[in-house]
Amino acid sequence: DPRDLHSFPTRRSSDLLLANYEATADTWRRFCYVGSVSDFREHKRLRMGTLSRLDKMAENEEYKNKSIPDAELERIYAETYGNTINVSRKMIVNDDLDAFSRLAQMLGRAAARSIEIDVYSLFALNSGNGPTMEDGNPLFHSASHANIGTGATISVDSLDADRVLMAQQMDPSQNDYLDIRPSILVLPIGLGGTARVINSSTYDPESSSPLQKPNKVQGLFQDIVDTPRLSGTARYLFADPMVEPVFEVAFLNGVQTPFMEMSEPFNVDGMRWKIRLDYGFGAIGWRGVVKNAGTA
Repeated sequence: DPRDLHSFPTRRSSDLLLANYEATADTWRRFCYVGSVSDFREHKRLRMGTLSRLDKMAENEEYKNKSIPDAELERIYAETYGNTINVSRKMIVNDDLDAFSRLAQMLGRAAARSIEIDVYSLFALNSGNGPTMEDGNPLFHSASHANIGTGATISVDSLDADRVLMAQQMDPSQNDYLDIRPSILVLPIGLGGTARVINSSTYDPESSSPLQKPNKVQGLFQDIVDTPRLSGTARYLFADPMVEPVFEVAFLNGVQTPFMEMSEPFNVDGMRWKIRLDYGFGAIGWRGVVKNAGTA
């Protein structure tokens, strides 16, 4: 009986929701570290310094004690994001399965879109310099973090200069170079085509010399993420997030899919859907990224 509220197609709707959550393009996964937290409290993200090199020992000399280096600390915590949607008894009586399907699809896409929007919002904080780190400075800071390249139009030479800047980052103890290399380029959609040409060309595409000049940054990036969520001319060179994470999206207990439940309110004819996703997002490091503002 279509008028029976319990005939509501819960399983089909849940499957549609999850299918659309997983199918929605989420570019953040390509340059963010995916983590897990066990509760809603702040969780520490530590990066240890180094012990530098071993000391040369003279004959009969005592071994010198090394101090344990301090660790850099950043924090991340999860919050709950969700909504409810009411489905009227009239829709259920009419057995409008198409409406149910559309609602499930919209909920799934909204869940995936939430994380995408949140991650890209980090770029805009502090007038485009990113979120404030534990040292009180924004993510992108020339003096303290040395991760802002000299502004220049995207080209072979300017990308190579940004590559060199990232490689010169030092560990928290300032004992040694980390020699980090960029792997993912994130930039506005309008710059994506030029970036792909540069990354794939055997020769410098802008060289005016009659002799072809080899492209010294060919294949520098394993992935190029161009998105309409960024505007202007700024570009961001990220290291592999498994090597040197910058942004993290942390899910409560590692559950990356949204939870959906349905209920039948006592005082209203119809059904209510609730969707919930528990996650946190933020910057946990600054050595694995270089920003270049480009030129207008």
